[in-house]
Amino acid sequence: MCPLAAFMLRKNLKILVVGAGSPNADMVAEVLNAGGFQAAWTDKIRCPNPFRIKRFDLVYGIYLQSCSRYIIAGKLLGKKTLIHFVGSDAYWMARERSILRRFYWRIVLRLTDIVLYVSPHLQKMVHREGSVLPFPIATSEFQSSQPRTLPDRDVLYYCPGGERNAEIYRISWIIDYARQHPNEQITILGNVTHPAHYQIDLPNAQVVPYVTRAEMPAFYKRHRKLIRMTTEDGLPRMLSEALLSGLEVEFNGQKVKDIPPERVPQEFVNTLERVLISNGVVKTGVPNGS
Repeated sequence: MCPLAAFMLRKNLKILVVGAGSPNADMVAEVLNAGGFQAAWTDKIRCPNPFRIKRFDLVYGIYLQSCSRYIIAGKLLGKKTLIHFVGSDAYWMARERSILRRFYWRIVLRLTDIVLYVSPHLQKMVHREGSVLPFPIATSEFQSSQPRTLPDRDVLYYCPGGERNAEIYRISWIIDYARQHPNEQITILGNVTHPAHYQIDLPNAQVVPYVTRAEMPAFYKRHRKLIRMTTEDGLPRMLSEALLSGLEVEFNGQKVKDIPPERVPQEFVNTLERVLISNGVVKTGVPNGS
C-alpha cells in the first residue's frame, strides 16, 4: 500500500477502544492515535452508549469479560467489532462455573468480526480463528543510552491485590521463594486498579501497592531480575519491558530472551492495519461498516 493510501485508511477509520484498567486499553488507544488512526478509549463498560458507538466504525474490545456488552451493542448497530483476547480471558472461561455465562462468552467470540490473541496458544484453547498480535509497549521509554546503574534489589514479582489475584499470580510461590532465598531482596508489585497490600512478615520482602506507568522504567532498573508466575498463561507486557530495561526475565519457570517485534508501537499499528484489510474491515482507505 502506498503511503497516501495508508494515511487515508487510518485517517478515515474511527475506532472506539473499550476496556477497563490500565495500561493495555488506554495504551492501545494512544498508539493508534499516534499511528494515524482516529481512536478514543472508554472504560465505562457496564452500560454501552449507543449514541457514542454510532460515531465510530470499529468497536475494539480488550478483555472479553469486560467488553462483551459493547461488542453486542456494536453488532446491533451495524459496526465492525474486534476482541483482543488475553490470558485472563482464557482463565475465566476455563474456571467459570456457570454454563450460561460460558455459552454467552463463546457466542460473543463467534459474533465478533475479528479476534486477536496476544499469544498463539490462546487461539488453540479457544478454537476460534484469529490473528496473533501482542500488545504494544512504549519501547523508547524503557530503552536507554545511559549506562545502567547497579540495582539495589534482586527480584521484582508482580501480584496485584485481591484474593482471586493472589491465586492467579501465585503469591504463595514468591513467599516460599523469599523464605528460601533470605539474601535476596524481593519486591512484590501490584497495579493501580488492584493495589497490592499483602502483609508479609519477611525482612527481605517489600510490598509496593503500585507504580505509575511513568515511573516504571526507573523502577525496573532498580531490580536484577523479573519473575512472573501465573495460572493465566498469556504474554505479559512486563516481560518485554523488563528485557528492554536490562533485567533477566523468567516466566513460569522459563527464561525469556526475545521481544516480539509487534511490541514496537509502529509495528503494532502496521500489523493491525494488515489484519483489518485482510478481514475486509477497510478497503482502499474507506471503512466498511459506517
